[in-house]
Amino acid sequence: MLQQIRGSLQSRGTSPPELTGIDLRDHLVPRPRGPCRPHRAVTTPSTTASTLVVIPAFGSPELTDAVVGDLCRDGNDLDPDVRIVVVDNAGDYVLPQGNISVNRPGRNLRWIGATNWALQTSSRDGHAVCVVLNNDIRLSPGFLDGLLATFSTADDIAIAAACYDDFWLHQRARTIPPTAADYVPQDVLRDVDFCDGTAIAFAVPPVVELGGLDEVTFTRHGYGADIDLAIRVRAAGLRCVVTERAYVSHLRRQTMNRTGQTSEDNRAEILHGLDAKWGDDWRAEVGLGPDSFPAHNVGSGASWYLTPPA
Repeated sequence: MLQQIRGSLQSRGTSPPELTGIDLRDHLVPRPRGPCRPHRAVTTPSTTASTLVVIPAFGSPELTDAVVGDLCRDGNDLDPDVRIVVVDNAGDYVLPQGNISVNRPGRNLRWIGATNWALQTSSRDGHAVCVVLNNDIRLSPGFLDGLLATFSTADDIAIAAACYDDFWLHQRARTIPPTAADYVPQDVLRDVDFCDGTAIAFAVPPVVELGGLDEVTFTRHGYGADIDLAIRVRAAGLRCVVTERAYVSHLRRQTMNRTGQTSEDNRAEILHGLDAKWGDDWRAEVGLGPDSFPAHNVGSGASWYLTPPA
């Protein structure tokens, strides 16, 4: 099956396939800009050129407000080449500030559906990069510029993620700061086998051509869909990377707690989906060993990896 995927990009230049998510038209609600606040100067050309930033949210408006505030702190909402959208899956979010739009799809698209909506919208509207941010994170200063600078380093990077304080060892920052605001960026880029979807950026054309995220196999929140996409990306000869120029702190499970989905539900979605799609080979394809994903796990350990991260 991997050989078939490695040949899937030979038809570059043809129309990209439809993603498995619903192709929603825009239901965007512009909000008036809040009180004046200091911003960085916006210049052209920008390192954040042609970018769609999407924040899927389901309740917990105070968390979404904090992410919006971090983006506005850096002036990203005033950059003419950046479009920021909150996907309001609960239908009750009121934007507190910023030149930002709210999309109310009328139902809970879940993380996977909101991410596919973001990819489809980016492809349709000509954005080169699509960024998807959980609403239960905080961003380091200069976060978006640091994340997007990754794509200027090489033309074979399909997926980039920020380093963080969370689940996967290979994505953790070398030193965990007290808060995201205290993080000191490092000009370091790590090639990895896959990226966590907590704070992730996609090069739109190749990811759309590969079909986006698989909502047919990963039918709930989308746990495991980021690993599946990484397998397809790397089989196509493209790269997944983690940048230390951007960092997020993650509160974890805020949306899951609201929807009643447990950690064991998430584990089952990962294992059932990846086992069904890739058989017994998928762990090795992403550098994991047979001891990965034990029951009641709360974070990866060195024993999960074929070669433990430094």
